[in-house]
Amino acid sequence: MNEIVNKSYTLKGLPFFIASLLFAIYYSLLYIVPPPPSETSHLHLWIMEWKFYLQIADEILIFATISLLPAIYTLTNVRLIIESKLSLFASGLFYLFIIPLFVLVDLLLGRLVYPVNVYPLTADTIVFILSFITGIMHMISIMLALAILLYGVSYRKNTLGSLILVTAILGFGFQMIASYPWLLTPGILLVCQLSFPIWLFLIGLYLIKVEYRIPNKNQTDLN
Repeated sequence: MNEIVNKSYTLKGLPFFIASLLFAIYYSLLYIVPPPPSETSHLHLWIMEWKFYLQIADEILIFATISLLPAIYTLTNVRLIIESKLSLFASGLFYLFIIPLFVLVDLLLGRLVYPVNVYPLTADTIVFILSFITGIMHMISIMLALAILLYGVSYRKNTLGSLILVTAILGFGFQMIASYPWLLTPGILLVCQLSFPIWLFLIGLYLIKVEYRIPNKNQTDLN
C-alpha cells in the first residue's frame, strides 16, 4: 500500500519537475538574448540575429505553461482547500490570470519570430509588442509573488511547513524584484526569475518526500 501511495505522489510531483525545467530553460534563453536596441531602425536586425533563440523560447514557454495545469491542480486538492482558502485563491490567480498571461506572452513572442500571412512587421509593431510583453511580465511577476506567498502560508502548518513558508517568502521577494526588469541588469533579472522554477522544483520534491507520508483523513477514520 505504501508503495502505491509513493508512486501516486511521485506522479503528482512530476509536473512540477517538468514545469521547473522548462521555465528554467525559458528564462535562460531570454538571458542569452540581449535587450532590444533603443534605435527602432535596428529592431529588425536584432530579431533576425536572435531569431533562433527566441523561437526556441517561444516553443518552450507553451509547454512550460501547459505543464502548470496539472501542477496547480495538485496544489488544490480537497484536503488542502478545506484547511486553507488561501491555496484556493492562489490557484485562482494561476488559472485565471498567470497561465492565460503566459499564453499571451507566448503568442506575442511568436508574432515577432514567425510570419503571419502577408501582414508586415513594422518597427512600430515591434515596439508595441515588446512594450506589451514587458507590461505583461510585470503583472505576471507580481501575481506569481502573491500566489507563491499564499501557498507558503497555506502550507505553514503541514510537515516542514515552516521551510515551505520561508521558501515562499524568498520567492515572493525575488518575484517582486523581477517585476521591474527595466531597473535590473540581465544577470540579476535571471536570478530573480529563476526563483519561480526553483520553487516549483521544491514543491514537487516536498510532495514526494513529505506529503505522501501524511495519511488521508478518510483513511485515518477507517483505520
